[in-house]
Amino acid sequence: MLSSLVVGLAIGSAYSLLAVAVVLVYSGTKVLSLAVGEIGAFGLYAALWWHDHGLLGVRPPVFVSALVAMVLGGLLGLVVERLVMRPLLGRPALDGLVATLAVALFLALLELKLYGLDPFPAPSPVGDGSVQVAGATLTVTELTLLALAAVVALGLWLFLTRTSFGLATRATTSDPVVARLLGVPVNRVYVFAWGVSGLLAGAAAALLANVNGSLTPFSLTSALLSALAGAVIGGLDSLGGAVVGSLLVGIVNGVVGSRVDPTTSAGIVFVAVLLTLLVRPRGLFGSTRVAA
Repeated sequence: MLSSLVVGLAIGSAYSLLAVAVVLVYSGTKVLSLAVGEIGAFGLYAALWWHDHGLLGVRPPVFVSALVAMVLGGLLGLVVERLVMRPLLGRPALDGLVATLAVALFLALLELKLYGLDPFPAPSPVGDGSVQVAGATLTVTELTLLALAAVVALGLWLFLTRTSFGLATRATTSDPVVARLLGVPVNRVYVFAWGVSGLLAGAAAALLANVNGSLTPFSLTSALLSALAGAVIGGLDSLGGAVVGSLLVGIVNGVVGSRVDPTTSAGIVFVAVLLTLLVRPRGLFGSTRVAA
């Protein structure tokens, strides 16, 4: 039981990186992004291809490939914000949701076209060691996920609550029109939200693909569904809530999935999402309900 709990926390930490990326975009732009997973996956595909095949006589080590995946994810997030999302400003929230779904499908199909359906090997960017924790064997990758989830959540919380630009981001969330009148650089807030979410997605992809054993088209979108469940349970405008909710989802998947079956654990998670939406729409720690 205890070992399953520890493994579940590691899995939940992976989900939390994606959940924080979703919450960051939602908090900054009021768009619920379904494209975050494939943005990270597309960056990782390109980075791993470079690692495997080389380019201009250069083949970067795996750790550098993970950094490249993060950079490419961030750049792709900026491209999506500028070319897809910015023209939709002022449109209903559903338009933005559908647009991000279209981006996710486009990227996944492009991955399928470029790299095929066969699983893409995803070596660990932080080594292949392991340690015993409470009777469970945790890889260095899983330990890195635990640490990175905590660092990212704390760092972003401090940034958003202790810096002028972070406060501007929160002001934009409350009312973009009023924020513009007060001189808040709203477009810069949107760029920040999408760029950082892409970076986080690239990091999550690099680590989660190794935990899963390989990378395939749509695999990160599948993980995003669990991350999104955690974000909804924790609160879509709360970074801490996204982490807590994702850890809870990971624990359910780890404990129930190992003792019963993954289908049952997934059913429990999505029943929890439905109950959250019915009883407490803003989530456990959120301050506002999901925009319609």
